[in-house]
Amino acid sequence: MIRKTSLKDLKEIAKLYSSEMSKQFRDVGEEPITEKEFERRLRKNFDKSKMFVLDIEGIKGFIWYFKESKEYNLEEVFSIEKGKGYGKLLMRHLLKDAKKKKIQKINLDVHFKNKTAQEFFRKFGFSERTIEMSLDL
Repeated sequence: MIRKTSLKDLKEIAKLYSSEMSKQFRDVGEEPITEKEFERRLRKNFDKSKMFVLDIEGIKGFIWYFKESKEYNLEEVFSIEKGKGYGKLLMRHLLKDAKKKKIQKINLDVHFKNKTAQEFFRKFGFSERTIEMSLDL
């Protein structure tokens, strides 16, 4: 069901990401990352991060994170076919892996306008710790 991502999966993951996430980016007033750019980022980081897919008769979700000392930094988690618990399965995989590796903290960024994602992560015990600020020039 949840398996390590292969290099062959990256193109499909990028395509799914683009189709699933572009609306979410626009909903919060951000320009979405292109399919090509996301695939480039995946390839660049493939060997130095952890990437897993939820494969149920095809890829239904994806999770990507980095280990830094005793912490994991969650880069991305997304699923297709919302409401089926796919995101929860991926997050449980992350938490199980973190406990197994004795990780002390998991960090992530979520857009301040994305209330759905914030609530999703709160259900797993995540809470706000910092405020990230930026200036577009």
